[in-house]
Amino acid sequence: MSQKTFFIRADSCTGCGMCQLACSLVKVKEAGTGRSRIFIERLVMDGLMVPHICLNCKSPACIKACRRKAIVKDQATGWVSIDRERCNNCTLCVAACPFGAVIVAPDNEVLMCDVCGGNPKCAEMCPTGALRFAERDRGVAGPAEKAAENIFKG
Repeated sequence: MSQKTFFIRADSCTGCGMCQLACSLVKVKEAGTGRSRIFIERLVMDGLMVPHICLNCKSPACIKACRRKAIVKDQATGWVSIDRERCNNCTLCVAACPFGAVIVAPDNEVLMCDVCGGNPKCAEMCPTGALRFAERDRGVAGPAEKAAENIFKG
């Protein structure tokens, strides 16, 4: 089975929030972003909008940080998820994630994208293609390991 993950193009993100709205509607049936599993960071100095969502890392730092073994990776799909029965919302995973993709909701519950069972609505609703869900080994422009590039270098 081919594994899929998210690919982000910050230079295409307008910060419209459609991804956050879609996530919120799917997950909690409300039009609010407080419990969305994706958030958009505005880098004021650079004028960029950066979507943050779980990238289902090959070797997730969040799993290593979790003392309760509440974060697991499905070997078949490659998707990382939180076992709600084990998680005590300690937030060690939040600090460990290098992509800022583990979210703390207003009620202090730790949240992570579960890719909507393989059909993520956030990517589907993105009007600019800044957020895409594609095969890890093919991606949108090659393997995931080569997809991240430093846009601040000249």
